[in-house]
Amino acid sequence: MPTRKAKRIADAAEMIVDGYAVLKDELGYKIVNLNSGHAVIVSPKHKVLASSMDAIEEKIAIHNFLDNLEFMAA
Repeated sequence: MPTRKAKRIADAAEMIVDGYAVLKDELGYKIVNLNSGHAVIVSPKHKVLASSMDAIEEKIAIHNFLDNLEFMAA
């Protein structure tokens, strides 16, 4: 992912955990890998709605998100 695009995403993020930016999305949450640009959209009930990540990356991204959800800005 180009550095400029990664910076824009990081600046808009509610939270960044281990290289994954978490943004609020109209469907729930969008988790973006700031290195690769791959993303997963997760519903408020934590179900995967769409993803461009492979299964392992998706699992890591969602695990990091859920482990740190309590620290996300309200």
